[in-house]
Amino acid sequence: MSTTFALPVAVVHAAEAFARGGEHIAPELLDVHLAEIADKASCSLLRDRFRNDFPHAAYHELLSTMAALRAAHGFSPTPTAAEVMDWQDRQRIVHADAVRGLKTQYPVVFVDGPYRGVEMALDGPAEPYPNADDPLGFLADGWIAGPPAFIPLPIVWGDSGRPGHGAVRYKRGYAPDVEGRWPFRVRTDDPAPPEGARPYITVPAAQEG
Repeated sequence: MSTTFALPVAVVHAAEAFARGGEHIAPELLDVHLAEIADKASCSLLRDRFRNDFPHAAYHELLSTMAALRAAHGFSPTPTAAEVMDWQDRQRIVHADAVRGLKTQYPVVFVDGPYRGVEMALDGPAEPYPNADDPLGFLADGWIAGPPAFIPLPIVWGDSGRPGHGAVRYKRGYAPDVEGRWPFRVRTDDPAPPEGARPYITVPAAQEG
């Protein structure tokens, strides 16, 4: 005899609220749906954090609301806006520490893969290394003036209750675009990210293990 478990009333009511807005979600998929909303809001916040005319408050409120809803339903934590910003700064610091000599921040944009559309600031050499007129300069392609040549970013996939974790490696383009952003693309010599892979913006205070 099979046993079925009743879903909490709060989960059913939450799914009904989404239905009022035209989003029909099976109650048992509420966990995944809320996580996807948090992912999209996090990436949009990173994309638009440099734009003075964008209403950042909406992202801040949405991310806090998603984090609160997930906590109230006993789901795994998703980041608030402050934690998204802290995560971005941690990515920057890791690469800033590797730069020898003068460094500066460069705006970058991820044009494909799980982080498609995300914009960030990354530190890199302010001057070519070795110097541009050094005859061995061609051997140091990773140390031209610009952001890092490669950057790994964490990803997650599958059900949020039993997720898979990994990383995707991005490669920098040869020059910034017309808006001054350096494009990064998924390395084609690496295995493709798993289907459904999404950004993994961690919540340090709530990490398990």
